Amino acid sequence: MAQSMLPKYFSDTEMRSLQTGYSNGDVASVIQRIKRVVDSGNVPINIAVLGDGGAGKSTFINTMRGVRSGDQGAAPVGGYEASVNPVGYPYPSLPNVQLWDLPGSNSLGFEMSRYLKQVQFESYDSYIIVSQSRFRESDGELSKKIQQQGKGFYYIRSKIDNDAYSMQMQGTDFGEGQRQIRQDCLNNFHRVSVDPPAIFLISGLEVTGYDFPKLQNALASDLPKIKSTAIRLAIPRMMQEIQRPRRQILMWGIRIWALLTGPLGVLLAPRFPIFSAALFMVSGWIYLRRQLCISERELGILSGAVAKPVSLLKADMDRPSPPKWQVLVPKLLLGAVTLGCTVVGCTGRDSLFRWPNDSPVPLWLCGAGSSMALTFLFLKDYLDSRLRSVEHLANSALD
Repeated sequence: MAQSMLPKYFSDTEMRSLQTGYSNGDVASVIQRIKRVVDSGNVPINIAVLGDGGAGKSTFINTMRGVRSGDQGAAPVGGYEASVNPVGYPYPSLPNVQLWDLPGSNSLGFEMSRYLKQVQFESYDSYIIVSQSRFRESDGELSKKIQQQGKGFYYIRSKIDNDAYSMQMQGTDFGEGQRQIRQDCLNNFHRVSVDPPAIFLISGLEVTGYDFPKLQNALASDLPKIKSTAIRLAIPRMMQEIQRPRRQILMWGIRIWALLTGPLGVLLAPRFPIFSAALFMVSGWIYLRRQLCISERELGILSGAVAKPVSLLKADMDRPSPPKWQVLVPKLLLGAVTLGCTVVGCTGRDSLFRWPNDSPVPLWLCGAGSSMALTFLFLKDYLDSRLRSVEHLANSALD
């Protein structure tokens, strides 16, 4: 289950207020309150530091924070994993930034999917993969998972001082050795079909040497982009959590409405289930549209608050989502069954569907069941599409 997004930006009281406001139809006010938080700049950024155990993750975090391993509040080091859970450390150089020391991807004895769930992998805003000696299989797997989320990351080759010493002993030029290491990293990212990130060769013991200053400068300069990406990806999830109480209430209404479709259809027009399904779908559609409609007044208020024309907000809100085949195919099949029962009932060719005592009950039950399921899927899909349109509106307003 994905980690809740609202607590990252709002208190419990504020979350309940947002949900109540949305349920009462005050969509513009809800989006404006989110905008105030976004514009304040006080957006927490969580950066996961991950890689195999012993790669130097904890030493790297301590060096970034300007503390030694024995100092109070420092990340424990020593080649072992002190916790099976991520531990966060504030990064003093950048306010609201937390560096999270994740357990080694090879230290919990889990397969990758279970490891990612254990460390709540998708909850972080950006990532730093720390690797030593060579590019590892887990580096490729982690980088692919990060890219699939649409988030950014840095790749660090740690303990480069060991490589420098080895090159010196072998008489290898260090500059050429660095170039080969970088090229090897690039080749490996291309091999696993990942766009290569910024690559830094560092020693966790030398904050002023190698690429450590470049890494610190890059993180500071990239922070606005990291924040922007984090907010863009967070908005749909925040809106879904705000919409959840309202959606739950409307889903109960849809279930009741769909259940009524079958028995009332049998009572009023047992041979014409398609007509009862159409009646209940249209009436349910009208009800949901009224419940979830955003008025021109609300759009006007929001337009003034975000300095975007109403026409642009409406265009983004009404932007169609790609069709979901797992929803479309069942609706088509149920529609065909319901229509088939109607055709059979209208033409009187229902002898194959009758009991031995010539009762039309089997045909009625088939029509009632398919019409109930069709009505439920239709109204649920329409509800979700209306809720997605509000997500689009929020994305447009906050972009």
